[in-house]
Amino acid sequence: MRILTAKYYVRLILFSMLLGTLPVITLGFLSYYKATNTIEEKVNNDNLQLLVQTELKVEQNLQIIDRSLNQFMNTPLLNSSVSTNLSVNEFRQIDDLEEQLSEMQTYDLGIQNVYLLNMANNWMIANDGFHSLNTAKGVDNFLEYAQIPQMSKWITNPSMGSVLLKKNLPINTRNPTGLLVAQVPFSKLVNLLPNQNENGTTLILDSDYNLLTFADNRFFTSDTIQQMIGILKQKGGTDSYFTAKIGKNLIGVTYRKSSYNGWVYLSLLSIKEITKDSAAIGLYTFFISIGIVAITLFLSFVGSKKMYSPIRNVFQIVGGERTPVQDYRGKDELQIIGDHIYSLKTSHTQLMVQIQGQTRQLKEFFIQKLLLGEISPREIQEKWDQFQYDRSMNWKCVLTAQIDTLAGTRYGTNDSDLLMFAINNIVCELIPEDQRLSPVVMTDNQVTLVNCTMPPDHIKNWIYFQAETIQKTVKEILGVNISVGVSRPFQNIEETPQAYKESLEALKYRIRFGEQAILYIEDVLPDHRVDSTFPEWIEKQVIDTLKVSDLHKTRQLLQEFLSTALKENLRHQQFQMILFRLFIDLHREIQNSGESFHSLFPDERMLLGQLFELKTVTEIENWFMKTMIEPAVLLLNKKWEAQNKKISDLMMDIIHKEYELDLTLDVCADRLNYHPNYLKTVFRKERGINFSDYLAQYRLKIAKKWLVETNMKIAEIAEKLRYQNSQNFIRYFRKMENSTPGEYRKKFSDVSESVD
Repeated sequence: MRILTAKYYVRLILFSMLLGTLPVITLGFLSYYKATNTIEEKVNNDNLQLLVQTELKVEQNLQIIDRSLNQFMNTPLLNSSVSTNLSVNEFRQIDDLEEQLSEMQTYDLGIQNVYLLNMANNWMIANDGFHSLNTAKGVDNFLEYAQIPQMSKWITNPSMGSVLLKKNLPINTRNPTGLLVAQVPFSKLVNLLPNQNENGTTLILDSDYNLLTFADNRFFTSDTIQQMIGILKQKGGTDSYFTAKIGKNLIGVTYRKSSYNGWVYLSLLSIKEITKDSAAIGLYTFFISIGIVAITLFLSFVGSKKMYSPIRNVFQIVGGERTPVQDYRGKDELQIIGDHIYSLKTSHTQLMVQIQGQTRQLKEFFIQKLLLGEISPREIQEKWDQFQYDRSMNWKCVLTAQIDTLAGTRYGTNDSDLLMFAINNIVCELIPEDQRLSPVVMTDNQVTLVNCTMPPDHIKNWIYFQAETIQKTVKEILGVNISVGVSRPFQNIEETPQAYKESLEALKYRIRFGEQAILYIEDVLPDHRVDSTFPEWIEKQVIDTLKVSDLHKTRQLLQEFLSTALKENLRHQQFQMILFRLFIDLHREIQNSGESFHSLFPDERMLLGQLFELKTVTEIENWFMKTMIEPAVLLLNKKWEAQNKKISDLMMDIIHKEYELDLTLDVCADRLNYHPNYLKTVFRKERGINFSDYLAQYRLKIAKKWLVETNMKIAEIAEKLRYQNSQNFIRYFRKMENSTPGEYRKKFSDVSESVD
């Protein structure tokens, strides 16, 4: 049974054809696509320039109308007429007004009518003469325009078939007593547009997207234009270009929004019509491509046959033609030749890879058990010989690396395991294999058992160099800081578990030295026990600043507290006891303030666990501030704010009810059981005004009420409101109200009589 021996030959022919035809087809398509886009882009650019010119032309006409109305509004005739109740008897003044209104209605501007309304005096002047507002037609629309907040605005009025420019009278008022309105018909706007053609149209919309001009043709019916306006509303913006498909027509839309009055100038073009000239280019390119493809097919067939001859000879030598079809289904000649060669190497390499992988895993497992002390001395010697480790009595040392913190890096807590294995691989590359055993990862630690062949007095410098190199490399590659704990040098391999514990113990003293430290157990562990001194005087200041909510000062004192505690050469356990005592004292102060510690911190054991896992002084400082101090201060502030508001409310109530009595801060202090100075501070903070000023203002308010609503004498009012004499009351009243009490009473009495 034979396989298809010409499969590679067929692929060679197909590849040659593809190599020759694909560039031609691609070039033809790109040429057609580029030509189409170039034509469309050129038409769009021309159309955009035309739209800009249209906008300038229309807005120039509108602004001239605007200025004409402004000039008329500043004439003495109009200013005197606005405040005059005209009647038919003032025919001269009416004629002058009609004449000036008529002069503004020039043919060039296209103003059809100008309306002058005086709503305060109930008259209107327009082209049809002088009228009373009660008898004039269509005046309701104009009265509605008076409610528009803008003092000058272009308004669309479809019922009149016009746009109106409304201006308030008098000038620059939002509550007009009159209006000046110029009417411009839609037909004038149509005359300002460029000549329309069957492929495109130009339209004007007002600020609410109402159609002001329209030119119907076979592409752009009223339904099509309304659909385009709906799309335009959704897009918004000031100017842009986009395409939209309406029915079977693809339409290019160019629009600009006027900054003068918010009108939208819109140009629509049929994409199909403007690109139909490129169809001839596409047809010509198609025939050229067909001819080149035919020539390429012939050359591919002839050339591939010659190129395939050497491959067929090699295929016959390796016996590929006698290979069963089911063994190499879907493969060509070169793949079958490669399979024969590859099979000769596979069996050997697979066995070597399996042996190397298992040996590495066994070495790492042995090192882990050795570090944990879970292997007997006899088994140590057996494995040592099995893995062919050096049996010479060299000095050895354990290096344990830990990540300082992931805060401020691109990693999260879920990445810690992968980071430890990455650090392990970096150590494998940096320390030569003959100077170490297999590095391993032990939970959150990367551990290396180094084998030093140098004299004992050089070991420390060599280990420091290796640890520093590891730190720098990890920082450059991974972007994290690590610290390294170093055990005492030893020669007996059975001392490895103790050395591992020493390296871990050394890392605990990172609190004293900060991040990215290299810590020798001999350097950091005190030679003798030192009695710890608790900086109680600083702790008291921390608690005092906590009570007054001074977080900045609290942080400074907390830094001083930790710095003082670390001045002594304490063991790690002693420093932890100092932190525990600080935690308990803060716990007690929060409880003493009347707040439940459990409500702030439900799980106290978890908090202590977090505290004892911190590695640096900065972490400890931030933990105390964010976990305990800042939440406690926030809670205390809320408590004091609620209490202060209650006190100020009580003081306000006393003033409102007992303003006729001799009220002072001392009286309020006796009532509320607080010191007067404290009440003074609370009231000013909560109400933004001094107690005495508020009392005086409230009494002044009552005095004004009595002056208007009662017949009480001024002397009686002064006496009831606790002024020493009526003159003091009169002076204070004049200072605050710019009038005497008598003048104030007369003023409001006259107002009441006129209303009656």
